[in-house]
Amino acid sequence: MVSEGGFEGDILINEVRVPKDGEAMYTYYEALGWGGKAGGYAGIQAHPKAHNYIFSIWDHKEHTAPIRAVCRGAGTLTENFGGEGTGLKSWNFELGWETDTWYTLVSRCWPVGGHTYYGYWVRSEKSGLWTHMVTMDVAAKDAFFQGGNDSFIEDWLETGKNARTTHLRNCWKRKLGGEWHAFGSVSYSVNAWDLTEGKRSFHFRQNWNGGVAKDAGGEFYFMTAGGSGTRPAVANPSKHVIERIEEKPTYEPIRIASAKISATAGDTLTLAWEVDPKTLPQFGFMITAHDNPDGKGEVLARLEKIEPHARTAEWTLPKEIDPEGVYLRLRCQDILGNESAEFPVR
Repeated sequence: MVSEGGFEGDILINEVRVPKDGEAMYTYYEALGWGGKAGGYAGIQAHPKAHNYIFSIWDHKEHTAPIRAVCRGAGTLTENFGGEGTGLKSWNFELGWETDTWYTLVSRCWPVGGHTYYGYWVRSEKSGLWTHMVTMDVAAKDAFFQGGNDSFIEDWLETGKNARTTHLRNCWKRKLGGEWHAFGSVSYSVNAWDLTEGKRSFHFRQNWNGGVAKDAGGEFYFMTAGGSGTRPAVANPSKHVIERIEEKPTYEPIRIASAKISATAGDTLTLAWEVDPKTLPQFGFMITAHDNPDGKGEVLARLEKIEPHARTAEWTLPKEIDPEGVYLRLRCQDILGNESAEFPVR
């Protein structure tokens, strides 16, 4: 399924679910797919080892250095890949995913010097928890998301006798100016070359279907491939629409759970904090210094960084500020651009 979006963007979101009767081993359920100088893909996988998360970016001729991981979340592994192009891929077999549960996948890119960083986060609707999976450094300037969003089902070991199904909903892309675009339609198709004689799906060339379905949570797109009882109820290709009236994503904005000064050495302070893992993940933070506990009046000094994985910061105050008489306040920005309330740092 392809959602049209012929504009550059810095955030891409989609939600994916695999129903219990749609799980088949050796299946990759892609939910995010984009083009550009840092084209890539993300999704979930039914792998013999475990239920896996994937996020990968392809090499591009404009890259001035190999793609590298600058942050790996707990359980995330990275390695170079080849075959259908080359690049850097990440795997996470430890976090796991469950059938009949929606997962939100978010990728955001941002400039860092002459490079572009790409972060990847996932959320389980069942637990409500967000997880930062990986951040990759792409050695190319302004390598933003290009094109629409691509989602598909891949049977990588030719086991078409087993039905595999994916559900998709709430796909978003943010334009570079900050305006949100809700994808309201998709083009569904089955790869014709995969159905010809000698190809992996030839014996199941009539065993596919796709379109729009609905449950208690609302409408969603679905795709099914394989399975002896699967038959198409739509044309190949075909277009499908879900009306979108939301103006922006509605995930709960970031909330700071705690913050403290964990160490002091002369005029250097070390701060530590935690954010509520059921709210949107951190993208950046700002610490301000004040001469009063209420944070009123002129800001004496400011430390501001884009660093999604940081939960500590070492700050050397300007010499004119007495560490004994200063009051600090923390504010965080989440991956969708919301800002937390100010939090006093004790």
